[in-house]
Amino acid sequence: MRSYGRGIYGIDAHYESEGMAAIYLLVSEGRAAIIETAHNASLPHLLTALKALGVKRENIDYICVTHVHLDHAGGAGSYMREFPQAKLVVHPRGARHMVSPAKLVEGVKAVYGEIIPVAEERVIAPEDRRELKFGEMTLVCYDAPGHAKHHMIFFEKSTRSLFAGDAFGISYRWMEGADGRWAFPTASPVQFDPAAMIATTEKIVALAPEQIFITHFGELTNVRKNAALLTEGVKKYVEITEAAAGDKAKIKAGLAELYRETVEKEGTTLPAATVEESLRVDLELNAQGLSCWYSNSRKK
Repeated sequence: MRSYGRGIYGIDAHYESEGMAAIYLLVSEGRAAIIETAHNASLPHLLTALKALGVKRENIDYICVTHVHLDHAGGAGSYMREFPQAKLVVHPRGARHMVSPAKLVEGVKAVYGEIIPVAEERVIAPEDRRELKFGEMTLVCYDAPGHAKHHMIFFEKSTRSLFAGDAFGISYRWMEGADGRWAFPTASPVQFDPAAMIATTEKIVALAPEQIFITHFGELTNVRKNAALLTEGVKKYVEITEAAAGDKAKIKAGLAELYRETVEKEGTTLPAATVEESLRVDLELNAQGLSCWYSNSRKK
């Protein structure tokens, strides 16, 4: 567990490996909210943090998931069983998948375990800008498409902290440069929308957060720099994909070259020998997502 101050804590979900997915715990006046749940196996790590902080399980008011991809919401049902007073907060487009997760379950049990349904009466599917109060904190829910149509972000007003899920890119702890952490866009399947992602980035900047907490992984404080990087990155993703005519292998090669250029420009040391090894999962998912976007955009 890491304390970011002012009642904000980050817990490593130990999803696939350390430093891959974070869960955030917000505590105010003895009340609390959780943002993201990762998979079922993350729950013991959260419970350990709650015990260390002296937060009672019945004082968890909200469990918020930014979207229903299973590295963010796979553990939601397990969490709701554990915290009987909590409400699950999920985008209106994703709420039905939490109540009836049959479509999510197919092919994922081996990775995430059983996907447990949540009772409909315990689900909040908030409209844009709805406020959720607990203690002296207030989370404002914002629609944030681009990565997925069912994506929300949460802005905590008193600390000016924004919890972005995948809407403000990916930045692992090793992605340090001369000007701090840098991020790249995530275009994973199947609803990537470049125009919407750029618009969401602009919305985030307009909220003027002091820091942004991303699920993959941790805190970003150089907001404007990363907003520019992400916007330019989305445009380059489109250029790479169109030049490749949607061919996944060619897209993957183009992304690898783009990431190599960024690593060199930022003066970052890779954790593995090559970009392909260091960002293996992201290269595959982003190439899939961009190929899917290209195919779908040609059908319109």
